[in-house]
Amino acid sequence: MMKRAMARRAAQGVVLAALLPLCAGCFFAARQGVKALRGDKHAAPAACDGAVPPRGMPVGVDGPYALVQHTVPNAATGREVQVFLPAQAPGPSPVILFVHGFGADRWTLYEGLIRHLVSRGAVVVFASYPTLDATRDQRYDAVWDGFAAAVAAEGVAMDLSRAGIIGHSFGGGAVPFLASRAFVDRGWGSRGGFILMLAPWYSYGTSDADLASLPTGLIRAWQVYDGDAVNDQRMAADLYAHTPATAGRYFFQANSGTLNLPKGAACPLVADHRTPVQGNSPLLQRLAVHPVVDALADQAFAPSADTAAKLAALGRQDGGGYHPLVREDAPIPAKPQDAYRWPWTHPRNPRQGEGTP
Repeated sequence: MMKRAMARRAAQGVVLAALLPLCAGCFFAARQGVKALRGDKHAAPAACDGAVPPRGMPVGVDGPYALVQHTVPNAATGREVQVFLPAQAPGPSPVILFVHGFGADRWTLYEGLIRHLVSRGAVVVFASYPTLDATRDQRYDAVWDGFAAAVAAEGVAMDLSRAGIIGHSFGGGAVPFLASRAFVDRGWGSRGGFILMLAPWYSYGTSDADLASLPTGLIRAWQVYDGDAVNDQRMAADLYAHTPATAGRYFFQANSGTLNLPKGAACPLVADHRTPVQGNSPLLQRLAVHPVVDALADQAFAPSADTAAKLAALGRQDGGGYHPLVREDAPIPAKPQDAYRWPWTHPRNPRQGEGTP
């Protein structure tokens, strides 16, 4: 019996070892999703979560709208699509399509960010894709089919002439491909649009010509994390470098550090691959993630001299000390490729032929 148990464990190990190379971080993502729900050991102490940051530091502030959740079936995949609407918002609202990380297919893993976006008046669509037993094309198509199903069912509440796409990890790498479908093929975002890639994985179906074909008025942004050990920052830097300089493009890094609060309190914050995920420090999200999505959405959906100035100034703090968010005009990854689970030169990266970032 003991020999059979040992053989069974050995066989399970062989299966897991065989699946891991086929999965773009799915086991890592699934494990980290569970950890996020239980509480990340790297997260700041709970006492810091409700702390008021020092004056002058950009902070994401929730808006007045409560969240209303509708579930829409995606007939193409058999999966459910979650549509989140701002309660009692006047008229059709701008739309933000959210693409989750690999294995993180529950919307609750991004609940804090989704609630924040909806509170400020946006409709958010969360379309999941399969983790296993699917090709990359099938995953991209599942996301797009989910978006289309949401629009068909809830389009009366959506102003598709104002639209954004946000993606994390695998979802971040998928954003440029989905942006071509949304902004080029469908003509969404005609009155304003943005895309934001958070710690993106490899981008498929995205050539330099595809990047150049996106509407010139589309705002493009990337965010990386200094403590990320999963996705090489070179993926984000490559897309940024190969985006036409005439387009509005913004590259941000969220930094780890200790935030010193009044009365001597200190909050250690770690910016890593899980930063946008629920269960990590809400304080770091308010300092590094929410200000970026707020500035992009404000400038895309209701542009003014004030929104343009705020976006231009974001991440440009003067003086020393800890800055959770820094904008980079010529991003250069500080860590070697072997510091990441998925480096730039990995055979799965389809954009290596486009040049070294």
